[in-house]
Amino acid sequence: MITLGIDPGSLITGYGVIEMEQRAICAVAFGVIRTDAKQTMPFRLKKIYDDVDALISRYRPKRLSIETAFYGKNVQAALKLGQARGAIIALAMSRGLDVAEYSPREVKKALSGTGGAAKEQVAFMVKKILNLSDTGKFSDASDALGIALCDALRKGTLTEQQSLELSKSRNGSRQAKSNSWKNFLDANPHRLIQS
Repeated sequence: MITLGIDPGSLITGYGVIEMEQRAICAVAFGVIRTDAKQTMPFRLKKIYDDVDALISRYRPKRLSIETAFYGKNVQAALKLGQARGAIIALAMSRGLDVAEYSPREVKKALSGTGGAAKEQVAFMVKKILNLSDTGKFSDASDALGIALCDALRKGTLTEQQSLELSKSRNGSRQAKSNSWKNFLDANPHRLIQS
């Protein structure tokens, strides 16, 4: 089964397409849809709509999983995010896809075992589960891949073997939790900000 995960945004919308077969789960495609900040919102929504429509036509997913909206300090940003989500959800429903919505906390918990996991920890788990290397393209789309994986876990579409391997990865992550940031910084020294 093919699932399209979407991390919506009015300027950058991440996408990740995963496929689950009998004994394997893999990333089929991932990347971002970028809109022009100089364009009006209706033009940006059309670009997002058209590009997601093209992804649906190309990969033929059965499900679309999308991150829920959250309220930050900027009301205008929240409204724009809601518009982007609405356009994507309406498109998916019109194309006959099953749609599932997940909060950032649900995705973090499904992949790392804790809802308070750092974004980097979730990206690490996505890379590990899908056996991906860290590229700029991955960084932009890791949340969308994580949303698609969360959906696979929640809907029980992973095989027993896939669930067992994910559980082992999560348990290993928990066992190393006391050193997780040290391990992360040792593996990613370029991310350390010196003051």
